[in-house]
Amino acid sequence: MNDRYDGGPLSEHWNRRAWAVPPDASDTLLMNIYHDDNISFFGDLTVYTSGYMQALLRNEPDVPMLTVEQQPPPAGREYIHSMMYWMIIGNHVLTIQSRSLSTKNLEQYLTWLLKERTTQMQANGQVILTAKFDGDEVGGDLDDISHIIVGGTGVVEAAPATHPQAPPTEQEVDQRVDVGARRSWGERAMAVLRAIMSNEADVQTLLENIPEGADLDVSVHIGYKTKKRRVSRAPMQQALRHLPEGEITAIGRHGKMTGKDIRLSYPVRVLCSGSLLDANDVREKLRSAYEYFVANGKINA
Repeated sequence: MNDRYDGGPLSEHWNRRAWAVPPDASDTLLMNIYHDDNISFFGDLTVYTSGYMQALLRNEPDVPMLTVEQQPPPAGREYIHSMMYWMIIGNHVLTIQSRSLSTKNLEQYLTWLLKERTTQMQANGQVILTAKFDGDEVGGDLDDISHIIVGGTGVVEAAPATHPQAPPTEQEVDQRVDVGARRSWGERAMAVLRAIMSNEADVQTLLENIPEGADLDVSVHIGYKTKKRRVSRAPMQQALRHLPEGEITAIGRHGKMTGKDIRLSYPVRVLCSGSLLDANDVREKLRSAYEYFVANGKINA
């Protein structure tokens, strides 16, 4: 934070910590608040779109339909889409993620900040946050997991038939996609089907024969089978670190466990002001989570 960029330290200029996310730079990621006590570094990650129009329902007396309007932000303000909080202690990172912002976004932002705004990282550097598994839940360390299942049941729709494209018409489209927005498992499962089946026609035949009201269950099993030598699970752990908890099932000594059970977590109740979390209370709760993990042997200080 003391590194200087464009004539001033990052700590004193919020706009020098604001990253217009490529490729279209419509969304901005910002570490707005921060606190450094020489033991831990606490910050937020906020995402907003400049000039974004907020959709509103006009609350009227009993009418057949309510009017939908759009309202621009007040002058000098921007509507916030989402916020997450994080704390770094040593080589540990604790987070309270939001629906739209996850550790993937934090990785991207910290990589940009350290490479483009400071001298702390070389041009080919990359911040990688590795998810910590709970050894008590999996019956030991990561090596005790025989394999991991990714995916499950999801709505998989057949692709529409291909028709000649009509000439494009001019129109204004106001579209926004959350930073880090991801396809549902149902959509990603299509890529899995295409990879394992011989051609697109076979995929379409399979989809057309799904009974009405049924969903297709597509899973990917990842594991190692070897008797000759020990195989590290670390690459597997790193590759799956950003998958939503509901999409991960691990098979270990204790049978099947879902992602929310195997990843290291600590439930907390955080004070709120309206719909916003109280940043000071978040900082205290993240610190208490770290102390709990250390005291219970989950991580090393």
